[in-house]
Amino acid sequence: MDDSLSALLGLRAPGRARAFAAVLAAAILACWLLCPPGKAACGCVFLSALTVATFIDLDRMEIPDVFTVGLAFAGLALSAAVPSLHEPGAFSALTRVRSVAAAALGAAIGSSLLLWFGLAAEFVLGREVIGFGDVKLLGAIGAFCGWPGAVFSVFGGAALGAIVLALAALHGRIAGGRPVGWLRLESPDGAAARVGWGVHFPFGPMLAAAAGLYFLALHPWVDRGLARYLALF
Repeated sequence: MDDSLSALLGLRAPGRARAFAAVLAAAILACWLLCPPGKAACGCVFLSALTVATFIDLDRMEIPDVFTVGLAFAGLALSAAVPSLHEPGAFSALTRVRSVAAAALGAAIGSSLLLWFGLAAEFVLGREVIGFGDVKLLGAIGAFCGWPGAVFSVFGGAALGAIVLALAALHGRIAGGRPVGWLRLESPDGAAARVGWGVHFPFGPMLAAAAGLYFLALHPWVDRGLARYLALF
């Protein structure tokens, strides 16, 4: 079963298929326990795609377009079919239009925010910092979570990334410099590397984890906090 699932996903690292199945099952169960039915159905599509993208990125340091561009278009379509994804309340033509508009705005702000952040970092550091797959993934996140979810995913993903790298560095010290098996780290030329300045690591899983937290539980607090911040201007 593990070998068949690994082959289906194209995973090369051993033992990840079982972890993938456990995370996917937990994500789907959380959707139905924490969200109303319409949003839960959309969430199953969203979190399933994020889970697949996460494990592929961890394994190959890339995310296929079907889980970024394809997921963004799925978010737009589901926003029209299930307006409660973005607009809770009674269904109407207006809520359908507003839901699609929220998805489109989220996709645009999400992808452009990470793109400009990556370009600015590249200008300052002289090297690529954000992969274009991550930019497209954040656009897909915005299509399902709106612009507040996209903004939260950028900063929440960065915080999670810092924590993961700190744990990887601690592991390296304890393990005498042996490579971290659960996180792929590469030097700029593609060779295996330890935690350090300029190391490349998969950022997509951090974005996906932050987006999942926002979608399932944190959106009320994040939305209120962003609304209070915007009210200052």
